[in-house]
Amino acid sequence: MPKPLLTPENVQEFTDDLYVKTDAEIVSEANAVALDFATWLDNNFDLTTEQSTYIATFPARVNKFYGHLFASGFLSESPISFAAAPPNPAPRRTKETRANLFGEVKYNDTDQELTGTFDIKVSFALL
Repeated sequence: MPKPLLTPENVQEFTDDLYVKTDAEIVSEANAVALDFATWLDNNFDLTTEQSTYIATFPARVNKFYGHLFASGFLSESPISFAAAPPNPAPRRTKETRANLFGEVKYNDTDQELTGTFDIKVSFALL
């Protein structure tokens, strides 16, 4: 089966499918994305040349930040909104990736469950 394109709709479909899986499968996916966000994206989505090139420019700290951000979202089964990057034809402008988080997740040691969610919204701006 071919990989889906990296679009907002396909990211939503991915998380919808993920959140009906077992806890072990969700934890496995969270581990994979936390390990290397860029590789996880490439393994799960058909990236355009521009997307692949842009993601490859992420320094290790940014790659790890987004990996752990998505992993946290997966573990709490939170909604993830991943906007389409704007076209950036030559002459290129600086592209800024933004993450906006809102919500609350709690852990109760009696039930040993995470409850609540937070919204993860990833967007892009040309500066």
